[in-house]
Amino acid sequence: MKHLLLSVLLLCTAVFAFSVDFGLLADQQFEAGNTRFEYNPVFIPWISWNGNNGLSLYFSGLLSLKYNVSFDGVAGGWDSPVLVPELSRFSLSYQETGFYITAGRIPYSDALGMTASGLFDGLKIEKSLPVGSISAAALYTGLLYKKTAEILMTAEDASSYFETWDFNNFENYFASKRLMASLRYDMPLAEYHTLTFEALAQLDRNGKKESLHSQYGAVLLELYPQGKAGLIIGALFESMQIESIEKEDVFNIAFGAMARLKADVPGSLNDGINITMRFGSGSWNDTFASFTPVTSPAQGKIFSNSISGLGMISVDYTALLHRTVRAEAALRYFMRTYNDPAADGLFYGGEVWAAISWQPFNELRFLLEGGAFFPKLGNIDSNNETLWKAGAGLILSF
Repeated sequence: MKHLLLSVLLLCTAVFAFSVDFGLLADQQFEAGNTRFEYNPVFIPWISWNGNNGLSLYFSGLLSLKYNVSFDGVAGGWDSPVLVPELSRFSLSYQETGFYITAGRIPYSDALGMTASGLFDGLKIEKSLPVGSISAAALYTGLLYKKTAEILMTAEDASSYFETWDFNNFENYFASKRLMASLRYDMPLAEYHTLTFEALAQLDRNGKKESLHSQYGAVLLELYPQGKAGLIIGALFESMQIESIEKEDVFNIAFGAMARLKADVPGSLNDGINITMRFGSGSWNDTFASFTPVTSPAQGKIFSNSISGLGMISVDYTALLHRTVRAEAALRYFMRTYNDPAADGLFYGGEVWAAISWQPFNELRFLLEGGAFFPKLGNIDSNNETLWKAGAGLILSF
């Protein structure tokens, strides 16, 4: 906190020479499901500074609490929630014509959005070339909050992820320790299209008995004809090395793919539709292993599996009903991309989701959302009950 106050003081002394903005976001989130109710207040203070000669600074913190009550007899946190502090984003950036560099806790996403996405600590550089542009990044994950980072590459990562933490045992707060490096080239094709090549590598720095290192190569083609439609297709290849001090080292390969059709819907309403397919290979034999991304977000709003060993098709619709009202709806279906000897079937089921938001002012936003996942539409857990979730949110900006 004292470092934040010092930064604010220094910036305020330069108010006549530089542009300083600051504020506070208060996000009140409510969520109910089959067996629980949750209230999650989140507070995000932020400050930004734009200086001369292309320099800029941005800082935001995050404080959150999670109150929850369970209806199935599982102990909840209604009476004693844990206060979670996070350094949400911090970046010092420099920009000039054709060149950009930023360092700190910065956003990053791989070209396909399947391998690594979120905030990471490190450095990113972008440079325009006579044909296209090139970017490189060096990133680290070990100082992130584990629940936000969602790094679950190994069984030990998953075990640590679900361990509880408190201020007396702060070591359990942090995400899996991994170093990442990426190199990306975007090349224009004709006037509207882009071809992207990307290489990404991560090194396991956890110091456990087994270490998982992985490398990814991706290619992405974006086609945008002069109309209001676009086709995006991509594929990636992964190689993995499991180094062990007790067993023989293992080498595996995996792959993933995605395709997305984007189109505006004809008519007076400002709306559009996306049809997306994603594929992550499963464990097929001793050579072909499950595709293992660095970050593992859930692929559905209710369905919680990651892209590893998963196939998904999604139809998403968005509409701007009014300049202050936005509506979204999605249909998704999930399937397994490998045979599990311990379970029958390949189809998990389908999910439906809808949301509507109203933002009458820049400083105020309301959100209502909800949906359900139907395992009976599949054949893996077809005897399970329908899972549902509904939520509401209120965001105030000061």
